[in-house]
Amino acid sequence: CCCCCCCVPVTKLVLLFVSLMLMQLICGILALVLLLLNMKCSTTPIGVFALDQLQCKVANQFGCFVDQLNRTFPFAANMGSDPDMTQENCAQMCATFKFEYAAVEFGYQCFCGTQSELNAAVQAASSDCSTPCTGDPTEPCGAADRMNIFSFSCNGTFSPYGHACLSSPTQSLPFCDTSLSFDVRLKDLIGRLTLDEKVGLLGPSPATSSCAFLDFGVSRLGIPPYLHLVETNTGVAAACITENKCVTTFIGPTALGASFNRTSWNRKGEVISTEMRAMNNLNWHRGAGVPQYIGLTGFGPNINIVRDPRFGRNSELPGEDPFHSGQYAVNYVKGCQEGPDKKYAKMVAGLKHYDAYSVETNRAGFSANITMFDLWDTYLPQYHAGFVEGGAYATMCSYASINGIPSCANNYILNEIVRGRWNRSDVLVGTDCGAIDNMIHANHYAKDAQDAVVKSIMGGADMELGDSYFTTEGTLISAVKSGALNESYVDTALYRVLHKRFITGQFDPINATTYTTYGLESINSTVSQKISYEAALQGLVLLKNVDRSLPLKKGINLAVIGPHSVSTNGLLSDYAGDQQCFVGYDCILPIGTTLTNANTGGRTTVVKGVDIDTQDASHIGQAIDAVNAADAVVLCLGINHTIEHEGIDRTSINLPGLQESFAMQVFKAAKNKGVPVILILVNGGILAIDNLIQPSDAIVEAFYPNVIGSQAIASTLFGDHNRFGKMPVTMYPYSFQSQCELTNFEMQPHDSCLGRTYRYYTGEPLFPFGFGLSYTNFSLACNVISKQIPVTVSCSVTNLDGVRDGDEVVMVFHSAGADIRQNITHPVPIRALVDFERFSLNPHETSSHTFTLDESDFSLTNSTGDAVLYSGNHIFTFTRGHGASKSFTFSI
Repeated sequence: CCCCCCCVPVTKLVLLFVSLMLMQLICGILALVLLLLNMKCSTTPIGVFALDQLQCKVANQFGCFVDQLNRTFPFAANMGSDPDMTQENCAQMCATFKFEYAAVEFGYQCFCGTQSELNAAVQAASSDCSTPCTGDPTEPCGAADRMNIFSFSCNGTFSPYGHACLSSPTQSLPFCDTSLSFDVRLKDLIGRLTLDEKVGLLGPSPATSSCAFLDFGVSRLGIPPYLHLVETNTGVAAACITENKCVTTFIGPTALGASFNRTSWNRKGEVISTEMRAMNNLNWHRGAGVPQYIGLTGFGPNINIVRDPRFGRNSELPGEDPFHSGQYAVNYVKGCQEGPDKKYAKMVAGLKHYDAYSVETNRAGFSANITMFDLWDTYLPQYHAGFVEGGAYATMCSYASINGIPSCANNYILNEIVRGRWNRSDVLVGTDCGAIDNMIHANHYAKDAQDAVVKSIMGGADMELGDSYFTTEGTLISAVKSGALNESYVDTALYRVLHKRFITGQFDPINATTYTTYGLESINSTVSQKISYEAALQGLVLLKNVDRSLPLKKGINLAVIGPHSVSTNGLLSDYAGDQQCFVGYDCILPIGTTLTNANTGGRTTVVKGVDIDTQDASHIGQAIDAVNAADAVVLCLGINHTIEHEGIDRTSINLPGLQESFAMQVFKAAKNKGVPVILILVNGGILAIDNLIQPSDAIVEAFYPNVIGSQAIASTLFGDHNRFGKMPVTMYPYSFQSQCELTNFEMQPHDSCLGRTYRYYTGEPLFPFGFGLSYTNFSLACNVISKQIPVTVSCSVTNLDGVRDGDEVVMVFHSAGADIRQNITHPVPIRALVDFERFSLNPHETSSHTFTLDESDFSLTNSTGDAVLYSGNHIFTFTRGHGASKSFTFSI
């Protein structure tokens, strides 16, 4: 057996951890060649495990077996060119993954299998397995397409990555004594460390990559090096372990925000924390660069608001409303950190990017001018919810400077607000990658490296990600020794860093928590796939549906056209994980493919017509021919990461390339034939589709559907599901981009800008925040139960359809009355979301929910950032985002 990553001879272990993207590219190019050559391809780098506590030996040899395209043992523990492969080493790997049998092949490859797979294996002549093991030439390790299969027995235990207090010299020390409090143990440990050792736990070692944090560990105390930075915004950033054992990748966060479903957000967190624990237990790693094993600190969710549609990282965000984003954070974080074992955190969740991060262009040197009003009214509320209500244990300070002070040295937002006003002194703050270097070379907040390090530590940062000014540069140590920084700041930062490892059980016995039992079965499980698919169904927004053009009937002649009809990785949001599929992007089905599969009994023609952003018109004629032969047309337009991503803001919110002119040709041809056109939009930041709304018969906003979303699109368009969500952002017209400056962070109308987000935008949006239709009709009835704060209002929603199930969302908005507005001088939102609830209803079913409105829901932010309850009239509107709504006025 041969994999694409071993087609080039490799002799050093570190070379095996080449960039995953490079391996995926190689696999993509060579996949057909390998198939023809009867070879197998894997993108999984070699697995390196902490096996010191586990010793295995071969028990029974079963002989030599055939292993060709249909693998005898599908699970590949190691497909890389391991120079130390032996049968015993392979047994250790398979024991780690809880398999019964192991197999060695090609001299260095290791596979694991079950009894049923062994029973189905085809025996080969023993002489066929003649290739010596790379680690022991006296042992046979199969051959090309031949494997030696054997059982094994093991002694000892296998420890999760990063676990400490395992060796006898340290187990007797107080910091390993579980009868003591975490506080006592932490102080004992810190008191035993030298300054060099302390600093070595606050920044990256030379073995790490540029944007990770693999610390130095403390070998003399049995504390191994540990990776603190694992992205968890959409899934655990990790390499696939083997086929069908890649982490669960959820739809893009903006699509998740569209669900307005707290339960879905919580379950996403549960899936991510379960898979993170399993990866940690298996000593598995991230997908690229030097060995970066999965720790228990995850950075996500990203809850900066969608302030401007041109911001390059909008696809990482749940929406534009602070309350909505805050509820997303609360439920996601609780799903991540809370679990069945109440003594330990399941993982540590870190909110990103704190705070006011909303520009990619010149982000290293950019400083946003933000009033106290806007800071507390728009840029802080979601973080308050995430820290206070959600209990997030960590955060990543952003590249942004606020009024000239970088976030990663900003005493006001880190110390005074988070650790002071919000009473979260335990929150761990990690710098965004390169933020300290930016203080020296980009925003020039610091005069030199030492000044930057001192300002960041004293400003509230605890550990450095990306650069090594804290560690190998020696700057932090020199700052302490020179007297520029008191060592107590180092101790306080280290306390917060180590505290997160203690509360996750990494300094306690391995069997102290059931979380250490999670294994391979917990990764991409059937339950996780179902949760992910349910989220995908609820993340689509139906914006238009004239004459019930949707759902489509199966068995029709269908034309699926447009650049996103054939996209795979183009469907991915930013930070969609290190590796989504075992080979290339083969697990991501294009929208055209899923619609073809769903259109049973019909004929589906898929033609891209044009690219995302080129002037190539050579396929337009073929696409128009498909329209002329169709009963219905699905037009898939949008953008991808060539247009928007980290480091790149959009310069325009229009469709790029030839897409709009192509769409107009499609509309004309479809109108001449009398067939409907269903427009599917794929994007992170919204698209201005002014000219496309009227000629479209139906419009669905899909955002970035990621791995599984295209299947949800197909099943929804054909009516198998009716789980639509609501717009978590405002869809602005073309004119917005010429009216509002990207770098202006003022939310209210100013100069030519008509304001930002539904809370302040005074223009006419193409589709407003909260808008969204359904295949069914609903009614809404609300009644006031109590008029005194806390006010209670009961609302019932009825599915009026006699045939189809459907989901609906009720949103509650607060507006200050005219009497309040005329007596205050600070800005006041047009309206602001204060609560919401999602309903899933069978035909003719009615369901009720009681909304409770407390003092915070009546309050407004004043010019100094304080929440104030003003006397006067307060209007609360209960709405489904369209159709009839119900409003009540309460006088305070």
